[in-house]
Amino acid sequence: MLKKTILPFMWVMISACLSADVTHAAMRLPNGCKKNVFLTITGKIDRITNSADSTYEMSEREFLALPTSTVTTSTPWTPKSDFVGPLLTEILQEVGAKGNKLRLVALDDFSVDVDGDYLGNYGTILASKRDGVRLTVRDFGPIFVMYPRDSFRKELDTPFGASHMVWQLCGIVVG
Repeated sequence: MLKKTILPFMWVMISACLSADVTHAAMRLPNGCKKNVFLTITGKIDRITNSADSTYEMSEREFLALPTSTVTTSTPWTPKSDFVGPLLTEILQEVGAKGNKLRLVALDDFSVDVDGDYLGNYGTILASKRDGVRLTVRDFGPIFVMYPRDSFRKELDTPFGASHMVWQLCGIVVG
């Protein structure tokens, strides 16, 4: 009888502990991102909105008001789709970026260092829509770094190129 009572209780306790760890991990944001900020840009920039830590904190409203471009391409994770968002170069101009080395930071704590000129050469956008539907955290969003991979297969359809297609983008560090 005691065994029948203790085992279910132990499973409940283990589940509660695991849930707490997952909840705690979900609340932690990677270095370079901020809670309640759609896109955080920091580093060598001239324009800042938060003088306490010299960052440009772009709201979702501000991001969605920017002029957009469309990139029609497939990715290693999606079929050919129409991705829509502002050009990365325009966002960097908006904040007065003074460097061409970028660290792209995602909500899942993935980050990659990239050459801004390399991304700019291909008309890279920060997509917020795919086939007319807003991207969500569950579906590569809210921001997915996208370039025309299908149009430049030799240059971009590589593991190196795929590593630059950061989804769940939340921060850019300009160096």
